[in-house]
Amino acid sequence: MLKKLFSLFGGNEEVPDSQALLAPMETFDKPKVKDIVRRWLLYIDAHETVPADIVALNFNLWEAVEENGDSCYTLELTGSRHYDAEDDDWACEEDFEPRERNCDNLQLSSRLPWEEVLKTLVEVLKELKGELGDISLFRVEHITAGFTDGDLITIK
Repeated sequence: MLKKLFSLFGGNEEVPDSQALLAPMETFDKPKVKDIVRRWLLYIDAHETVPADIVALNFNLWEAVEENGDSCYTLELTGSRHYDAEDDDWACEEDFEPRERNCDNLQLSSRLPWEEVLKTLVEVLKELKGELGDISLFRVEHITAGFTDGDLITIK
């Protein structure tokens, strides 16, 4: 498994650099975004165990604002012991928080239309679910994505 994991990382065994100072992407470079999210998910999967009672994961998009007023969209992951298809507030119950909760290497300029960011990120997550379906994160029964205070989109 580790050999497979590191081959997916391109032979690089480094931990995601959560302190990296990255300029936000001004365009949604889907292959680059997919690679960043893939590395983040594989890192979490290699270093975390999703508790057996977690039935749902949510990929939360949110806008991070710097002290100078600049902002960017970023992504975080949480899990819950509860899921309700009729009430998206289940995602507020954060019963699982990976140590690398935030995908810090993913910074998308908030000048990008939020609808495009959400739509394309959902596509990326669905593709990764198909490609990495055997990792523990994707074995959870329910997976959603959405902006904070917005409607959630079903990934699984």
